[in-house]
Amino acid sequence: MSKRKFTPVSPAIWRSKRFRELDSDGRVLMHYVLTCEHQNSSGCFRLWDGYACDDLGWDRDRYFEARDCLLEAGLILFDQETSEVYPDGWFRFCAPANKSHSMAIQNMIAAIESPRLREHVEADFASVARGVEQLAAEIPVSHPQAKPHSNVEHLTDTPFMRRGQR
Repeated sequence: MSKRKFTPVSPAIWRSKRFRELDSDGRVLMHYVLTCEHQNSSGCFRLWDGYACDDLGWDRDRYFEARDCLLEAGLILFDQETSEVYPDGWFRFCAPANKSHSMAIQNMIAAIESPRLREHVEADFASVARGVEQLAAEIPVSHPQAKPHSNVEHLTDTPFMRRGQR
């Protein structure tokens, strides 16, 4: 089970032609794949058919039909042998927040069992990870986010606290 408290879902999903062309079951399943408790920072996770059917309250035929629609629309990739699913383009909306997050995601990607999905996720990740690393390199050393600090140090380095230390 995921420890995440939320997953960002872009409002742009409602402008996506591929998403809008789905029936209601396809749309529900897409939101489930994006937000279910099995989801993780790499976007790719094992989704057993029984878990999805139970979570959604659907029978297997309904679930398989909706999943096939997502596959045909190119919204997800799925490996039948490993039961792993990946919402295509995950990192466009769920990019790593910083270098340590990026490293954790790389570890998750390395653990993907499906060679086909792992290769695809690696390529998607590489396209956004370079941007995150470049952005981190551009933050000046004097910028507060450039140096690690504890919450206590951060609190004592506020204008209120500095005035109190005169």
